[in-house]
Amino acid sequence: MAKIALLIGVSEYGEGIPPLSSALNDVEAMQRILQNPSLGGFEQVERLLNPNATEMRKAIYKLFREAAKDDLVLFFFSGHGITNDDGYLYLTTRNTAKDDFEATAVDANFIQGQSNNCYARRQVLILDACYSGAYAQGWRTKSVGVDIKKQLGAEGRVVLTSSSATQTSFEQEGSNLSLYTQYLVEGIETGAADKSGDGNIYIQGLHAYAKEKVQAVKPKMTPDIILDKEGFNIIIANAPRNSEAEYRKSVEQYAQNGELSEFAYLVLKPKRKTFGLTDEQAEEIENEVLEPFRGRLANLELYKQALTQAVKQKYPLDENTLKILKDYQQDILGLKNEDVKEIEKEITSVREARSQKLHQIQPEQKIPHPLLKHEPPQKPTPPTEKGKAVDYSRLRDLLKAGEWKEADQETLQVMLKAAGREKEDRLDPDSIKQFPCTDLRTIDQLWVKYSNGHFGFSVQKRIWKSLRGNSKANFDYEIWCRFGERVGWRDLLGEPAGWRNKFMRNPMRWGPMLGLGLGLMDWKRYTRLTFNKFAPKGHLPICGGNEESFDNELRMLGGGWGDLQLVLFSRFETCKL
Repeated sequence: MAKIALLIGVSEYGEGIPPLSSALNDVEAMQRILQNPSLGGFEQVERLLNPNATEMRKAIYKLFREAAKDDLVLFFFSGHGITNDDGYLYLTTRNTAKDDFEATAVDANFIQGQSNNCYARRQVLILDACYSGAYAQGWRTKSVGVDIKKQLGAEGRVVLTSSSATQTSFEQEGSNLSLYTQYLVEGIETGAADKSGDGNIYIQGLHAYAKEKVQAVKPKMTPDIILDKEGFNIIIANAPRNSEAEYRKSVEQYAQNGELSEFAYLVLKPKRKTFGLTDEQAEEIENEVLEPFRGRLANLELYKQALTQAVKQKYPLDENTLKILKDYQQDILGLKNEDVKEIEKEITSVREARSQKLHQIQPEQKIPHPLLKHEPPQKPTPPTEKGKAVDYSRLRDLLKAGEWKEADQETLQVMLKAAGREKEDRLDPDSIKQFPCTDLRTIDQLWVKYSNGHFGFSVQKRIWKSLRGNSKANFDYEIWCRFGERVGWRDLLGEPAGWRNKFMRNPMRWGPMLGLGLGLMDWKRYTRLTFNKFAPKGHLPICGGNEESFDNELRMLGGGWGDLQLVLFSRFETCKL
């Protein structure tokens, strides 16, 4: 019994078909894991890069013709796929042009015919290709469904596709691999696709792992698997047995919506010691696991920014703008309609509310302090409670409408007023030490209420304590940095964002740049913070106020802001909040 594979990557094409930068890298990555005796264990792996139609057909003919009955045969293709008007699939070659693809590409019927004549009872076909024919703008005006099962399926054969019949596969920005192949490779190389825990990676488990990760980044992209019968499965590789792989399984188990809760670390931190991992090794694994989910959140934020800008310029939106936004949402960001439904509702409801206010004859009545209005008259307060009467209605309305950035800046303004520091236009440790407890409680409860417990000073304080932060001790910059990473104020080579991917892919090459003062971890500027509910827990409030001056403060070591935050946490304890 032998394991043989043919890996084809096509990155260059004829007229009218755009190049694919990831196709050749996909082949190299697949070859690496398949030939590894500890993983794929394939005895024969042939790769074919940018072939013409004749070369591709000969290689496919040879693959299936030479296989024996008990062999495992794997065919992998990364490149463009095209369908004709009858829905027949063609895999492109380097000389395929958009006007002659039926003559210069390799049709699926040829592959199926060679596969049917093959003696091998176990066959795996992997197509990392877009095959709707819709990628060439102005070429096709409709998508034609592709019946992959009819054209390539058969008994003993498993077909994996990176996208469903009328979708486009995505190249991932910042990665040198296409999205689907990236997670196929990751699933084998890290052992994360070993769902059964028996040390084997089955083809169904591998596809399930890759699909989950792909859809975390691009929900609209739906990888598919075609089996000849229920329950048919093939062992494609061995799962690595090491500490990193075991720790990764735990992280995968506890990760939720791109985040690890403080309770997850109650288990994960002891496991670091059990598996003999340093904090740096463990955090690198955690970042790799969470990255796809964070990528999706980033795409949601990009869509929200685009929609917000469009609504600011003109509302209601005209048909052309709506079409552009829809194409951006689906074709560029890969988001489904249900993914952006809440974002659209949030932004348009705010715009509708503003429009209604403009038409109101009477100004909106000011709403008193939300807590004081139900409280009986209080006794004279001690000197530490010298607060001014503060109207929190605007903060409440902004939080209720999901205007998180404006609410953050309004928080600073009401805090300045409550502390009597409006002229100074900044808070200092003394003013926070004497900050009125009632006002502090009100501000925090508004944030907690309208974010459903996601934001608020009290939320930040719990995260701080989970990191063993002590508000009564001296300022600990190391804990402050870890706190900043947890709440999303600090990131790995965060500015510019591309440095992160470059360093992770090739630390030997890009690592020397750290000596130029970039630093492995960096504090984000205020303008780069995430002002939506997809931000990490505790991300807000941060009381930005003047963005330029706040940037300078945040980027100082502790920035002065670290000291203020520590005093604020201490004030919470004094006020027994």
